[in-house]
Amino acid sequence: MRNAKIHVQERADHRDIGRRMDWDWQGKDLRVKVLYSQKGIATQIWVATSTGYFLMDCGDGILRDLFPYSADWIQRLSAILLSHSHFDHVAGLFALLSFLRLRNRTAPLVIASPDRSFLQEIRRFRDRMFAGFPYELDLQSITESSPYQCAGFQIRSFAVPHSEHAPLFGQAMPVLAAGYCLESAQGEIVLYSGDTGWFSGLARYVRGVDLAILEATFDLPKGEGRHLTLEQAQQLGRLAKTTILVHR
Repeated sequence: MRNAKIHVQERADHRDIGRRMDWDWQGKDLRVKVLYSQKGIATQIWVATSTGYFLMDCGDGILRDLFPYSADWIQRLSAILLSHSHFDHVAGLFALLSFLRLRNRTAPLVIASPDRSFLQEIRRFRDRMFAGFPYELDLQSITESSPYQCAGFQIRSFAVPHSEHAPLFGQAMPVLAAGYCLESAQGEIVLYSGDTGWFSGLARYVRGVDLAILEATFDLPKGEGRHLTLEQAQQLGRLAKTTILVHR
């Protein structure tokens, strides 16, 4: 009898682990790296500060995206800011929370979302862990009227119009969605639009910010109230000091 061939998957090369990030934008108090963003697949945006890290959205592949970099984020990740609960923005969350538990994180972690029902899903996930969580989850149901402080920075949210196509109902169904402004004590502001359709009030939030991270999903108008077009995002981006377009 001939011996069967056995193929062993080699481990990833660890020589690059711990390398420094090549930032997409650097301000005085904040630095930003778009780890990944593609419509319908995943979006995750990393923001570094002097006191910790913020993660804006947490799509599939977040652990692979963070794998090459120094592991200090395991304890220093301050908050996860979720724009809405579509899979391409939250699919990596439970894997990330489990990884932090496995790596014995002890620092509290803020998770903010406009969707209270999804926050309840996170609570149920936490409560199913028989050995408990070694770190506290501070789950924030965000509203436009309630800015809050985290790691020395002010987080403000604003409601945005977003919807999803629902073939069974023959129409677009509204989705609870939000954008975020992260502001330092010195007044430096990074804005993230999340997924949003066009609305006149959006310009008010974008105007004058140091960095606007704007979705620009559609090349041409397609389903008002779902996403911005590239032209709309470019028009808004001119109101900010610097703009990065994502979700393409």
